[in-house]
Amino acid sequence: MSFLSGAAPGTLEQWELEEGQYINRSLSQLDMRARMAVLLSVGLVTGIEISNRMAINVLLPDMQGNVAANSDEISWAITLYNLGFLCSMAFASWMTRVIGARRHLLYSIGFYTIGALGCFLSAHNLTTLLISRTIMGFGGGAFIVRVVILANLMFPGATRIGAVTRLYAVLGIFQIFYPPAQGYIDDQLHWNYAFLLDMPFLAIGAMLIARYVPKGYLFRRDPEKQTDYVGVFSLVASLVCFQVATSRGQRDYWFESNWVGPTLVAGAILFVIFLWWDSRPNNLAPVFHLRVIWRVASIRTSLSVVLVVGAILGGGLYVVPQYLRYVQDYSATQTGGFISCWTGGLMCGLLVALRLVIPRIHGAWTMALGLVMTSAACGLILYIWTPTTPTWLLALAFFAQGFSLGPVLVGASNVATLNAAPADVNDITTTFFFVRQLGNTMGVTAATVLFDQRMTVHSTFLLAQANALDPTTRTTLQTYANLIHRNGGGDVNPALGALQLFQASVITQSRLLSYIDIYFGLAFIALVGLFFLWIGQVRARSEAHHAHFHLL
Repeated sequence: MSFLSGAAPGTLEQWELEEGQYINRSLSQLDMRARMAVLLSVGLVTGIEISNRMAINVLLPDMQGNVAANSDEISWAITLYNLGFLCSMAFASWMTRVIGARRHLLYSIGFYTIGALGCFLSAHNLTTLLISRTIMGFGGGAFIVRVVILANLMFPGATRIGAVTRLYAVLGIFQIFYPPAQGYIDDQLHWNYAFLLDMPFLAIGAMLIARYVPKGYLFRRDPEKQTDYVGVFSLVASLVCFQVATSRGQRDYWFESNWVGPTLVAGAILFVIFLWWDSRPNNLAPVFHLRVIWRVASIRTSLSVVLVVGAILGGGLYVVPQYLRYVQDYSATQTGGFISCWTGGLMCGLLVALRLVIPRIHGAWTMALGLVMTSAACGLILYIWTPTTPTWLLALAFFAQGFSLGPVLVGASNVATLNAAPADVNDITTTFFFVRQLGNTMGVTAATVLFDQRMTVHSTFLLAQANALDPTTRTTLQTYANLIHRNGGGDVNPALGALQLFQASVITQSRLLSYIDIYFGLAFIALVGLFFLWIGQVRARSEAHHAHFHLL
């Protein structure tokens, strides 16, 4: 969000000027108290969606065992949610113009509720779970985008800082409370009951939105503009092709497979068609106004950085609960507590960046600071991770990682929407979160693929070392066997039990090394984001210089 916006750029198209006038007339009917009520009402359901999206990682290990899925199959519970989330964004701009923001939000709550109920009913059934997660994602994709757009439009200039601070407080409460609450329900009852936690808050949010969000239209409904079915289909189809091919490529040996290569090619062709179709000047109702996005270098820069941040968010939150459950052996409740440390750090980082950093060093330098901190935090985590790392040190490291991401997110959103015209806020914000969620999906997919690959490498290496150290290995196995013989009774097989203990140790160590490899990758791509930022700033200064030269 842009918190210190200046004037809108002067090279606006006619539709942007007309749209801006319409938005200003619509907002003039709401006083500041009504605007705050609207923002916090939508913020309530946004807090539920974000918190559930983060807390789902706490439940994954138990979900995996209950539905008899492997690590690749259970990762689709996140991947398909993200895919539904992205598809929802592709329809969002059209839906708000056709049915209005109020009905769009209420319909989205309905989809989200149906998906959550489906997850509750999907114990022991992977197919039902995945379908329900897709429906949840389609409903959940509306909330974060709408609340950010409302904050940008309803609270101009300095008033935005106070409004967004209150919004962050609502989001922070849910994000800190939700992970341990869902973990506790998982430990005491069953993982699927955790989805019922959403229901009362969704009902309250729906009632508040129905009461406080005005009926009318915030954005113009122009009957002459036809729905961009070609753009929506080509975008959604390309996403599905890319997601399926990249998720299955590692297991099906990529281009050795009969279908992975053609699917990737089809995805690339469909995406090129989308870019061409959406960028045409005579496309009056595109999915995203790419002409608006592309003409400003600062927006392009922020989008490349937020793609990296989305990958770090997705990959990190996918790996951390698995490390805590499989390597450290924490319960779901305790794992939720660590996720709360992460989200608490994120909230603190967002507020510090919003109130202290952005006003002093502005967006680009705030992003650079956050990326350096993120790389350092990921480096700290991969350095301290062992099977016996103390609880306090893990909590501190996760808090530090969450805190480091706050300045990147605030800085990127500030750069993206700085000086944006009111007519462009909808498209820019939707594109911003679309790219961020796309990065999130890519991060989960990459983490899953890398985990499978590195597990094989590390397991092979550890077993080779065990064979090379044969006397030591035999001594270890004999020690395990003696321990089992003394404590296991007469019906146990000490030799078999010793072998199982040894195999479990190899698997645990292989998992740990694989998670460390993934976090090394996260630390590296944070530096890649820093490189993108530097390139983008150089290009932005070059474009500004050329524009000034032409004016002279």
